[in-house]
Amino acid sequence: MSVQVFIAPNAREGLARVRQVLGDDAVVLSTRPHPQGVELLASAYGDLAVTAAAESADAAGGSRILQELARLRGMLQNQLAGFAWGATRRRDPVRVDLMQTLFAAGFGSALARTLAARLPRGLDADAAQRWLRQVLIRNLPLLPRDTDLLARGGRYALVGSTGSGKTTTLAKLAARAVDTHGAARVALVAADAYRVGATAQLRVYADLLGVSLHVAEDGNKLARLLPLLADRALVLIDTAGHAPNDPRLLAGPALDALAVRRLAVIAANQQGAAIEQAMQRFGQGAAGCILTKLDETPQPGAALDGLLRHRLPLAWISGGQRVPEDLHRPNAAYLVDRALKGGQLATPYALEAEDWPLMAGVEADRAERRRGHGS
Repeated sequence: MSVQVFIAPNAREGLARVRQVLGDDAVVLSTRPHPQGVELLASAYGDLAVTAAAESADAAGGSRILQELARLRGMLQNQLAGFAWGATRRRDPVRVDLMQTLFAAGFGSALARTLAARLPRGLDADAAQRWLRQVLIRNLPLLPRDTDLLARGGRYALVGSTGSGKTTTLAKLAARAVDTHGAARVALVAADAYRVGATAQLRVYADLLGVSLHVAEDGNKLARLLPLLADRALVLIDTAGHAPNDPRLLAGPALDALAVRRLAVIAANQQGAAIEQAMQRFGQGAAGCILTKLDETPQPGAALDGLLRHRLPLAWISGGQRVPEDLHRPNAAYLVDRALKGGQLATPYALEAEDWPLMAGVEADRAERRRGHGS
């Protein structure tokens, strides 16, 4: 860029000299006082346009170079991760097999790596699998057998995502509660003002069981209703189902303030990411969890992974629409065995031997991205 200096007694004469030398489209870059009057820095417009284009070209070139370097870095990182995976498999095949077992069953990377790191040394492949099974069974959080929420009574709200099976599960719980307390001592509350037919569906169950049904469309009406049900041994509340990030959800603290305990109803047939969102949103502060739709779940590993990491006690499991037959107290050995067996299913989504190094590269890239966002 060609910049020229002009000195004049005043700004008007300085501008006149700039136009005379550089043309009417000249651009004044700066002015400042001078012992002889005023100093102006100016340039022809054409010179500025060429400079801007050159700088833009340099920036675009630099951006392309950075993008190419990032691509090459990603390729190298994936290759190195694949090499590291192969080296680890040769050095410690039992530990790698254990991680592959968990991955294939639907468990997440964080839990798989934690368990693999704690695997005792010196075990052969069969012993390692037995160790894994026992660790999962021992650590799966279950509501204690002597803690029967239905027999204890109280106020419970079923919370969960849309389609998780809250209404049907509530009917199953109510049927069990009628056997324990009698129909006159059990009440159902419909607090779902969003789903069309939700109250009507619950009314059918209430009529079949002979229990009373009450409607509370919002938190204020629920607060006024609950004191009227103080003589009931058990009150079961069916809340509206929304996505975990929906602001319309009846907040947990609002239910806590009414002395209502929450039971998180989570469908086990969802993807792991959806289960994780539901655990975070509905499981925090809940008295327990009810896993539903196990009959539609060939690989319940993701659901067990969430329970293990969030330490959310499992109260019941459900699979099927029969009321109340399809509701059971959980058995850790059964659930773990079913999850591990699910990893042996032949599906198009199962990883082949040559896929594992690629997966290692993807995991390394994700970890790098997380570190980049964290910094």
